[in-house]
Amino acid sequence: MYKLYGDADSGSFAPQAVLEELGADYELITVALDEKGTRTPEFLAINPLGQIPVLVLPDGTVMTESAAMVVYLADTAPQAGLLPAAGDTARATALRWLFLLAANVYEADLRYYYAERYAGGPACAAEVKTAAQAHMRRTLDLVEAALDPGPFLLGERYSVVDPYLCMLGAWYPQQDELAALPRILRHRDAVRARPAVASIWDKHHPS
Repeated sequence: MYKLYGDADSGSFAPQAVLEELGADYELITVALDEKGTRTPEFLAINPLGQIPVLVLPDGTVMTESAAMVVYLADTAPQAGLLPAAGDTARATALRWLFLLAANVYEADLRYYYAERYAGGPACAAEVKTAAQAHMRRTLDLVEAALDPGPFLLGERYSVVDPYLCMLGAWYPQQDELAALPRILRHRDAVRARPAVASIWDKHHPS
């Protein structure tokens, strides 16, 4: 059995969506901050960085980094077709977008929502947030163009990149601005329509 450590509306959404898609046996363990705003010692023993998600494999191996998790999970069940096979150029395309999203949009989300961690002081936090959102938007503009014809990043083929993009799009600070990115909104609808995603969507986005 897999153990997925995460929380609602967090980076655990994408690997959980893949676990659901595969019908894998897993336990979801909620990891919240304690009263001091820190992780518990028990969780820090698993991941000293204190970050979620964490995926513990059936043999006890600990994985961090959500992008790595979704690739690993797809490779455990190639028959599900959630990632093209090694050597297939479609896999190169999928990995390109997955890691571009992780390195740019996910990282910019962190800078936006936790600007104080990246700023030299409170006065700088607003500038950090502004720059982070601008970087998010530039990257999403590239994704918008790549979703032609869509509806997924590999065209008609659904892959692990799609719940990852859906997760990040849901975090975009000004959701009304996404009206200018109609393919990303269409993509979100297509991903949410999948039963595996629909089964967990409201738990991550209770509003």
